[in-house]
Amino acid sequence: GKTMSWVEKFGDPRINRRAEVDPLLREVLERALEEIHGILAAHGRPFRLRALLTRDGEYLLRMEVAYENREERDQLWDEAAQALERARAGRPVHILCGIARLNPEA
Repeated sequence: GKTMSWVEKFGDPRINRRAEVDPLLREVLERALEEIHGILAAHGRPFRLRALLTRDGEYLLRMEVAYENREERDQLWDEAAQALERARAGRPVHILCGIARLNPEA
């Protein structure tokens, strides 16, 4: 069978439906999710990564990471934001990037 795409693996159903009909959104999400997943995996802390369509209709890459402090959080956010900019490559796709502390029980 066909291997799952990054959007299928990490996207909520609503963003998946948008990506199915919007090839540009799909391509940017694929690139961004792949690179950000690599950044978080290499960082070595437990994490969760999701691509969401928010209630306000905005696209959001949401990282939850078991970071220790604000410096670590800000560094990861910066790296993810840069990855997202590389994926966008100046094209008109607006995707937000968010980071929160991972709740180990969740």
